[in-house]
Amino acid sequence: MRRSAVPPRLTFEDAMSVHVLRAHGVIFNDLKRLFGVNPARFYEILCGALLPGSWEAATERLTARETWHPDIARLVELHGYDRVLATLLAANPNKKQFEKELRRLRKSASFKGASSVQRPSGQRGTAKRPTVR
Repeated sequence: MRRSAVPPRLTFEDAMSVHVLRAHGVIFNDLKRLFGVNPARFYEILCGALLPGSWEAATERLTARETWHPDIARLVELHGYDRVLATLLAANPNKKQFEKELRRLRKSASFKGASSVQRPSGQRGTAKRPTVR
């Protein structure tokens, strides 16, 4: 079995479709079967590294009540434009990136409460007790 000389490429509209389909729960294997590319490309699209602006374009097209892919048309037929758009808006990659960064910052914060307060070395347990006379 020979591979084709030219690897399949994702178009901007394909990237828009990836955002919508993934927001509706389509898994990476199904996306791979549909678009024929390495699943790592889908992650790059979803985080905005590959084909940036595709999420925004998808929201604009759905707001204008346009479909650009047969699977998007099927979703709209099943759920309606408003529900498909609401689901896509909930999967905003910018919001997800912000939340991920916030979780990372919370984990790396140096102050985590009173238990992490530094005491000068050599003073632990060496306090003098008053002598009883």
